[in-house]
Amino acid sequence: MKRTILFAGLMVLVVFAASARGGGGIFHGAYYPVQEYSNVDRDVRVLGGYGYGADRRGTRHGGFGLVIHDEDTGELIGAFGGIISGSQLRSGPLTLSLNLWTGVGYVDPWYLGSRVELGYLAEATAEAGFRLLPWFQVSVYGGMHAVGSLDPAYLISSARYTPVLGTRLTWGRF
Repeated sequence: MKRTILFAGLMVLVVFAASARGGGGIFHGAYYPVQEYSNVDRDVRVLGGYGYGADRRGTRHGGFGLVIHDEDTGELIGAFGGIISGSQLRSGPLTLSLNLWTGVGYVDPWYLGSRVELGYLAEATAEAGFRLLPWFQVSVYGGMHAVGSLDPAYLISSARYTPVLGTRLTWGRF
């Protein structure tokens, strides 16, 4: 019995020593085509959910799921799942981060001019978050978003890229 109590106590100390921060939530973004930086000309929305953890040095790791749809026609352009990697800085209620979202999933072959429905997603963003409550944060983000086909014949030529802007609502420990 004493060993069990000692073991449980040590496990609790390990959890407190880890002191991880992070959270999860929902996000909404939109493509903002700029002629010099985009090859997309549609009104596209990005919706999804995510979760991440951050260590004491501010390194972020997590995962996400999202859908991309054409706002005018209502058609589904893609659905992806993947990983989040990044780095963050915190000062009081403010959080600044740089993130890379990479994933695979379904992409409409007609949208990409490809034969294959399996595609990739890559998004590099800068994010600024403000903690409204100890467990709730609102963030805005902006960056570059790319979607393409995993068909080797169209891997590069199928890529659709554009700036993206959006908001994130996060619940967690900040």
